[in-house]
Amino acid sequence: MDWSEINAKAWDGEAANGNAWARIVPEDEIERARNGNPGIRVTIDKNVPLSWIEPLRGKHVLSLGGGGGQQTPLLAAYGCRTECVDKSSGMLEKDRIALEKYNLKAALHRNDMTDLSIFADESFDGIISPVSMNFVSDIGSVFSEAARILRIGGIFIFGIANPALYIFDDRLLAKGRMKIKYTLPFSDEKSLSQKELRKRILKGDTIEFSHTLETIFGGLTESGFAITGFFSDGTSFEPIDSFLQDCYLAIKAIRIDDGAICQNENTSDTHR
Repeated sequence: MDWSEINAKAWDGEAANGNAWARIVPEDEIERARNGNPGIRVTIDKNVPLSWIEPLRGKHVLSLGGGGGQQTPLLAAYGCRTECVDKSSGMLEKDRIALEKYNLKAALHRNDMTDLSIFADESFDGIISPVSMNFVSDIGSVFSEAARILRIGGIFIFGIANPALYIFDDRLLAKGRMKIKYTLPFSDEKSLSQKELRKRILKGDTIEFSHTLETIFGGLTESGFAITGFFSDGTSFEPIDSFLQDCYLAIKAIRIDDGAICQNENTSDTHR
């Protein structure tokens, strides 16, 4: 099945139903962004440190999987030359409404985040991606595409769910009861029965994938990034937060020169 299109339709529904990630930012947040404090979030509650964002002011930045009327207009108000890629037309429409409302400009693209061939190599200075990689099965392709379109020294900031979140029975969890049900790595495609999977699709639910820490951190460094910042965040859902503090992970990585990596590795070899 085409999980990308299924999730796009699911997020169209979430945008229509007022999901927290699809609520257009209020005017006071836009004004703060214009005044130098954009208040960007890539996880549930905490803002990304301003020091992570400051080098991107006035630069070419991609809001990746960032439709919804939040990150894209905030980056535009902060003075970034902003583009957004999202597979959901409904989420992009939220961006369009916000940009028009606040007299801001950004280029919006309906596209899969695993294939950014619409962009040339080394065309961006930064990429900001709120929690969206749990809706794709192959984050390695996201990392490799991010590395390709970022200039050397470019900044990649993204949020992702701690894989441990996916061990619980989600139906009981919604009732505040925590019961371990699934092994990791989890995916709705493989961890659910065909009947359960069809039910999720018919209900318009998103199809999600956990990713191992090795895939996240190892995949990132193997794609040519150096990790330079990290924090964790909660879910704002007390039953989970009381059990697991590091529910969501926020990562800042810098695109580094592959040649420099090879040179450093070769140098290390000669000194052994």
